[in-house]
Amino acid sequence: MKITELLNIDAIDLQPHVSSKQEAIEHMVDLLDQTGCLNDKEKYKESVLQREQQSTTGIGDGVAIPHGQSEGVAQAALGAMVVKEGLDFQALDGQPTYLFFMIAAPKEAGGVHLQALAKLSTLLMDESFRQALIQAPSKEAFKQLIDEKENEKTEVKQQVHPDVLAVTACPTGIAHTFMAAEALNQAGEKLNISIKVETNGQEGVKNGLTQDDIDHCKAIIVAADKKVEMARFEGENVIQVPVKDGISKAEELVKKAMNQEGVIYHHGQNEKEKINPIRIFYKHLMNGVSHALPFAVAGGVLYGVLHLCQNALANSTLLSVLAMIYQLLMLMIIPVLSGYIADSIADRPAMVSGFMGGLIVCQGMAVNTIPTWNGTFVPSLFVGIIAGFIAGYFSLLLKKLLSYLPSCLKGIEASLLHPVISTGVVMLVMIFLNPYLYYVHNGILNLVYQFEINTPTKILFGAVLGMMMAIDMGGPINKTAYVFGIGMIINHDYTTMAAIMAGGMVPPLVIALTATLKKNKWSGRRKEALMNYINGISFISEGAIPFMQENPQTVLTACCIGAAITGGLSMYFNCGIASPHGGLFLIWMVDYPLQYLISILAGTVIGSLLLLVLKSKKENS
Repeated sequence: MKITELLNIDAIDLQPHVSSKQEAIEHMVDLLDQTGCLNDKEKYKESVLQREQQSTTGIGDGVAIPHGQSEGVAQAALGAMVVKEGLDFQALDGQPTYLFFMIAAPKEAGGVHLQALAKLSTLLMDESFRQALIQAPSKEAFKQLIDEKENEKTEVKQQVHPDVLAVTACPTGIAHTFMAAEALNQAGEKLNISIKVETNGQEGVKNGLTQDDIDHCKAIIVAADKKVEMARFEGENVIQVPVKDGISKAEELVKKAMNQEGVIYHHGQNEKEKINPIRIFYKHLMNGVSHALPFAVAGGVLYGVLHLCQNALANSTLLSVLAMIYQLLMLMIIPVLSGYIADSIADRPAMVSGFMGGLIVCQGMAVNTIPTWNGTFVPSLFVGIIAGFIAGYFSLLLKKLLSYLPSCLKGIEASLLHPVISTGVVMLVMIFLNPYLYYVHNGILNLVYQFEINTPTKILFGAVLGMMMAIDMGGPINKTAYVFGIGMIINHDYTTMAAIMAGGMVPPLVIALTATLKKNKWSGRRKEALMNYINGISFISEGAIPFMQENPQTVLTACCIGAAITGGLSMYFNCGIASPHGGLFLIWMVDYPLQYLISILAGTVIGSLLLLVLKSKKENS
């Protein structure tokens, strides 16, 4: 589909008489209507206005692309308009808009309007092209410029492979993954370097790198905090960094990749991570957490349902079945966690022993006692993590030892010898270590319970957890608190996770509230800042990162204090939640929901006011 195929010459106006955003929209709807592409002009205009209510389509740089998908559209079409003196279209950058395109798409047209929107956005990144359109002497010249630009783009795509490839991935696959991808794409555009970014998000791999891409690229950036498929990069120049660097250091990474400043990757020999044990530990742990998290969330929601219906539990077959499913889901968390930690360390051969190590932890098996799990024994996330690392590193050692086997036995190495030997050894080791590891586990639990018994220490404990969630917004400290909270859920302590989740909601809410209180607070990025209301109630702390980078010390101080207040109040009110994700969408599951909302509101308001004061002092100093 080409832009010029959608753009009718009669739907172009280079000298419109409009003086407001409303008039501009109505005039462009009229332009489209006179081409016969609309069967209900008012219904289509309503869809355009509804889209504008969500957020402005004035994308900045003097361009606006209002659009709508409606039953009032008979066939997909495009209109265009130039206002040479500029018009206030409430653009994201706060500047006047000169160039307007309006997209009309039928209700059942799939993503045709999104395709057109993506193509237009790409073409209009070129400032000289935008200026040429604004100065076009006639409708025919206007359309001809677009046709030439489209052909130019098509020709380049057919001849050139991306110079730089990238992969982004974070443990939850929600925010960091896509923020890093966007930052890398923007860096490539700014530096005029062709780039393709694969995302390993919650819905799986998107925009996957092909072998042809890999064979023709200069270098590959892997910005990931969990395991991604690396064997395909054998012999390529690779730069491996945490996913947060993909967000904050995107331009630097793209430049390094273009200059081939990475290392030649050999699968199983990651030189950079060998000298950074904390980084490699974190990566393996997060790979386990990312796979175990859906079990914890599903189990938590089921617990909420059962808790609400506890009076009917004994008399309901359905609720009894749900209770059994809940127990199975919670039981699966630790084997999945340990299995995927082992998989991250030593690939697929380690998964069997990792899963078995986790199951032994869940069963509480020890050298002198082998009990049957009956719902009263409480498994330990801490011990499960250790089981995963033992299984993974023993599998690495075993792989090295089995490499000396004669070639005639290589066929049974992966299918028989490795899983049998690794599983047997890990089982014996964990049965022996379990009692000692549980002493440590019980010591940690007793310490936590001591904190929670006394009000002053309980408030302090909640404040520390809340601050940990804000201090690096999705980084290692944040994830340490988060994993700890999941472990406490498994041990039926739900107040800890409530404080953690509440603290994690505060940073984006602080950003959004400051944008509400002071309209010019974020220098033309107010709309983006206001979107953090959604990030906040969704428990996506990462939404605050772009704003924190503008002024790290001030923003971080305000967010950390706000999150600490929220975490402390949540613990003080004994709020609890059994799910490790969901934010305020799961408020119905929270113990003392009103107090929970008060805690979040208090931290958000105090953090926002503090941010405004600190920002003002810094600007006046």
